[in-house]
Amino acid sequence: MAERELHYFARGNTAAGMHSLVKSVFQGVRTLYVLQGYPGGTAEILGRLASEGKIQGWTLQLIHQPLDSDLLEGLIIDDLSVGLVDGAAWGEDVVLEETETVVRFIDLRPVLAADRLAAEAEAIQEFEREISALYDKAYATFLQTLRIHDEWEKFYIDNLDRDKMDQLAADWSHTHLTPDGNGAGTPARVIHRFLGAATWRGAVDFVPNLTDRLDTRIFVKGRPGSGKSTLFRKIAAVAEERGIDTEVYHCGFDPGSLDMLIFPDLSLAIFDSTAPHEHFPVREGDHILDVYEMAITPGTDEKYADSIRRVKERYTASMKESISLLAEVKEIVQRLEGVYRNAANEQALNEISGGLFAELSREVEVQNTVSS
Repeated sequence: MAERELHYFARGNTAAGMHSLVKSVFQGVRTLYVLQGYPGGTAEILGRLASEGKIQGWTLQLIHQPLDSDLLEGLIIDDLSVGLVDGAAWGEDVVLEETETVVRFIDLRPVLAADRLAAEAEAIQEFEREISALYDKAYATFLQTLRIHDEWEKFYIDNLDRDKMDQLAADWSHTHLTPDGNGAGTPARVIHRFLGAATWRGAVDFVPNLTDRLDTRIFVKGRPGSGKSTLFRKIAAVAEERGIDTEVYHCGFDPGSLDMLIFPDLSLAIFDSTAPHEHFPVREGDHILDVYEMAITPGTDEKYADSIRRVKERYTASMKESISLLAEVKEIVQRLEGVYRNAANEQALNEISGGLFAELSREVEVQNTVSS
């Protein structure tokens, strides 16, 4: 991995509800700090550490909040194999399989004035109820949107040449997935992430950031239901069989679908480059793979144009409704964060942040000394 920062999501607001991949994201780190905090507090600490880490030149993975992508809910310092995560994102029942990972809990809540929180207890409870109800409504609307998307897909599924797509998966894997031999006989490391998320502002993705360090990028074009996700799933299976490390990126709308695969050791990515994360080739090494032209019955777009247009309009309207509900969530979350901000002792929070940064800095110095 280049000396730089990567951006992605570990959780998503999806048609299946809040879907988490945090266990996969943090699997294998040497030390994991779980920040047990309060609304707004953990994001502030993580933001400070990320800013300081950039100044120090640390290699960082920045894990963004799915509601507001401007804020962080996690951080990985590659130089140290150290992760930090918001306790609310981590959850209470997540257990890492890597026994050598040391999990440390840091409690930020002592910086809060208990009397101030007690005075706002009813307001806090009401905000939390509203947020929960709005999330439930948003997820139900996302599910409704997915069902409409299923209707859209059916036009193309019914006109898909599956034999051609199967052959494409086999041919592509044969051409591109050739191990360099360095990892022969060792199991592949597979990490699951989200490249994008449905946020309160709408769809946000980090495809350019995640792929611009790679030599080869395959932009897969097509239509809903044209077999892109199935293609990625088959390619990922071949890569794992061959011991090739793979970053698997799930769809932020339908987490059961895949949107991108990155093979770091091969400096290669293949990804769904259609809305809402549509991108186009801009440099040498970028290539388009159009599965509509390759495997869909010619004339399908034209034959069903009116029906497809109507389904697309319904889908767009339903998605806008879902996003508007997330915008309502964001508004109430900000009010809730304001309550906690007024109850927080800023100096005490600074001391925790400064102490944690100093501890991490010492570890980096030790690592650099050992390496030299």
